[in-house]
Amino acid sequence: MKELLNKILSKLEREDRPRIRFRRGDKLPLMMAIASIISASATYMVLSGTAAYARKLSALRAVTPESADFTFEAYSYEPATTKRNILLSVTDGEELCRVHVLTFDEDKHTLEILDIPPDTFVSCGGFEGTLAEAYETEVYAEIVSMALSLHLDGSMATSIETVSDSINLLGGVKLTLDKELKIGDNIISKGERTVLGSVARIILSDSASYSESDSDRISAYHQLLVSFISTLKEKGAVEWVSLTLNLIVNRVETDMAVSEIIELINLLNETQTENININLITIENSK
Repeated sequence: MKELLNKILSKLEREDRPRIRFRRGDKLPLMMAIASIISASATYMVLSGTAAYARKLSALRAVTPESADFTFEAYSYEPATTKRNILLSVTDGEELCRVHVLTFDEDKHTLEILDIPPDTFVSCGGFEGTLAEAYETEVYAEIVSMALSLHLDGSMATSIETVSDSINLLGGVKLTLDKELKIGDNIISKGERTVLGSVARIILSDSASYSESDSDRISAYHQLLVSFISTLKEKGAVEWVSLTLNLIVNRVETDMAVSEIIELINLLNETQTENININLITIENSK
């Protein structure tokens, strides 16, 4: 694998050959490059995820659906066939820490990120409880889909350790704080800096900021998230995938096929940073 990556990257870096340039809408070169990087281990991971997804669907269909009895405020999705909705979940230890729905608009090249507090209470499909409790079930993605009345094109789950390790491999992300930030026993001073994994882990794990309605801490996390995505784009898809391949293969769970993951990378590559918006859901009835 290491020799294969070196060969691919060396071809891109040779000065006596034209450099590969990826034009918007020209997906074939990028797809070929990423497909060359993704190993048989990734295929095994996807096949295992597909089997687990089939079991989840069977369990959900055995339950008689009920109407949702909760209301999400200040955010709604407009139906559009050009949009791809991906559920992204981040865990802290064994507990759900962050929940996001990433909505890519293939035509407008925008990315809307829906930030949902893990203690959001939902009642649908025979389930009643928080999203954190739903995560422990076999039909978590289906519960989120029914709760939002939103079709999900795929789901991914990882840990705060994996995200923070990715940030280290990328060389850090930029963060600017207008004032000092206190998270538990940790204090992050104000100012502009490049944040590495240790500080990123503190911000990532701060799910208590939702229940405490701390807008400064929530804003810091949103800034970290956008900066992380921006850093991926700056590195370029081939480089960041090669850097984080081991983490992607071994520490990310997904029900998406390899071709779908490649398409998702393409969508991210085509999204302009200024077209990334994060919306925090507010809940009327929570646990």
